[in-house]
Amino acid sequence: MPGLCGALGSTGCEIDHLRDGLQRSDRELAFDYDEGDVRVSVARHATAASDQPARAPGDAFVWLWGEVQGHDGPNGYVPATRHERERPAAYCADLYDRFGTSFLDGANGTFAGVVSDPGRGVVHLFSDRMGSHPLYYAHAGDGIAFSSHVQSLAVAVDAAFDEETLPEYFTTGRVSGTRTPFVGIEEVPPSSVLTVDLATWDVTTERYWTPRYRPEDRPFSAFVDEFVETFGTVMDEYLDDDRRYGLLLSGGSDSRLLLAGAADRDAVAYHLSDWLSDEASVAERAARAAGCPFVWLKRERDHHRRCLDENPPMMPFYGRFDQAHTAGFDDRLAREVDVVLTGLYADVLFKATTLPQPAVDLGPLGSFTLPIEESIDSVEAYVERYAEPLPPFLDVSTTMEEAFEANVRETDRGIEHHGVVYPSLRELVSLREFYPMSNDPDLFYFGLTQSVPHWTPFLDNRLIDLALRFPIRYQLRRDIVNEAIERLSPPLAAVPHASTGVSLDRSFAAQYVGKYLTSMRRRRRKNEPDVPYYCHRPWVHGPELLRHDRFAIETVLERRDLIEALPFLDWEGVLECYRRHVNGENFYWELFMLVGFLRMPGVERLAGSERRNDGVDGIGGTDGTGGRDGVDGADGAGGEAAASGVDVDITFEDLA
Repeated sequence: MPGLCGALGSTGCEIDHLRDGLQRSDRELAFDYDEGDVRVSVARHATAASDQPARAPGDAFVWLWGEVQGHDGPNGYVPATRHERERPAAYCADLYDRFGTSFLDGANGTFAGVVSDPGRGVVHLFSDRMGSHPLYYAHAGDGIAFSSHVQSLAVAVDAAFDEETLPEYFTTGRVSGTRTPFVGIEEVPPSSVLTVDLATWDVTTERYWTPRYRPEDRPFSAFVDEFVETFGTVMDEYLDDDRRYGLLLSGGSDSRLLLAGAADRDAVAYHLSDWLSDEASVAERAARAAGCPFVWLKRERDHHRRCLDENPPMMPFYGRFDQAHTAGFDDRLAREVDVVLTGLYADVLFKATTLPQPAVDLGPLGSFTLPIEESIDSVEAYVERYAEPLPPFLDVSTTMEEAFEANVRETDRGIEHHGVVYPSLRELVSLREFYPMSNDPDLFYFGLTQSVPHWTPFLDNRLIDLALRFPIRYQLRRDIVNEAIERLSPPLAAVPHASTGVSLDRSFAAQYVGKYLTSMRRRRRKNEPDVPYYCHRPWVHGPELLRHDRFAIETVLERRDLIEALPFLDWEGVLECYRRHVNGENFYWELFMLVGFLRMPGVERLAGSERRNDGVDGIGGTDGTGGRDGVDGADGAGGEAAASGVDVDITFEDLA
């Protein structure tokens, strides 16, 4: 599991334990450093590993987890060479020697890092602009411990669960800002340098970049011109002729733009799905239109059971266990390609998918979202809009509304939201879902960082800067990605979007109407094959999956002692939540969050439960399973399971 960890001073934390939390398989290599009060370990994918730390000419040492694509300095933007990209720590060491920590002002990439500067008696922990690679820290003993793997860090410092932040985690799939579900553990803020004084162990934080929304009053076509040019530059700088790329291709448009940008490269398109749905058929048509080999990665019926086995040990307390979507295919991807490409974050940057928009309910015809933004004109309105009711299984003394009221406030610097300051309500409302990226309740990106070398071009600084100048009206009622595909590859634009049934070269109005007509048609169609939770969208229909597959209720029964050992969980409330879901209410999100939480080895260690599964004591061990008490997984769809000492014959009818 690639990442960074370390102990500064006399923390009482074993660096070996922290490092073991990083290494999930033999696909990673670890590099250790132990010099006085500074102990650091970094793990990287074996295919992307370079010796660390890198030493700067001024005797500073640099570790880096992630990648740096270039630097915007006094002479303008200079892309990193292939040699520099393959040795990112050495590249940053040179930049640090020239500019100090201000090199981060212009660093373009997705990374977290550490600088030990003994001459100045400090250690710096730093993040990229968006906080794409989370790094957590805690005061421990007479020093500081840190790690990108928050579970093993929490165990190392014997952290207590924070009942103020846990409600948000179970309800929304994240803990906002720099907060975590643990008392005393914080995330290094996005676009910041956290400096530890090795003499006093004082910690100071300096922010080097702030996202400011500054829309420009220009024609939409001018933005398309700039977007196409910038995107093309980003792709040309990164793609190498002697590397093979694997593109995760959906039936939508964002990944299709990457297909257009990589058309003349050695690339193969991979599509993940449970069956040959409309989504899969459209993805295959797009690959053929681009002349790109297409590989269908079929998820088997036990996919969610496997995800529940494999993914919880690496989860960072945001996102669901099933959202590390390549689980089960990582070894194959690592064998077949050098780098995996994704179209992630184009939608939140350029398509207003995270903005609040009013919905119209048409009863049996479904509901549709209007392409206008709901007004949020105060902190109080923000809290009211996003403070959701808690699930029935939580037994805590606070509500989400109370927690938000205590952690979202106006200051002289802007709006502070759980430790992260946004310049105004405009940035808070627009960026809250992905700045920092640990605010994103989706494990997809983080799961890829743990699995395979990958790259997401929409996180390039130049495209982020463009998004901050892109007017909201264009985000809501135009589609810059579709326009770019039409310019770069008319054959790709002629292939319909899987969600709309309309080709990308049609107008926004046609796309908008097509989306809802397609949704209504699909509701009337019988699934083929006849699996109640299969659908024509990219993933299964989660609420129905929970009503037909036993993996979640089996997990609850297996972990009853853990539930009862945690004071903020209520056993009867868990059963009530299941009963209500089985009887037609929708607690799919909350129940998925719960079962993933129960399978995290760090949670069990901290709960002090007497029962121990295989793999728990080696939290983050090489098998990555966390153990299952003998449950064999059956066929993944209503199959029987056997477990020692628990009644797994309970039925959904019993819960009803």
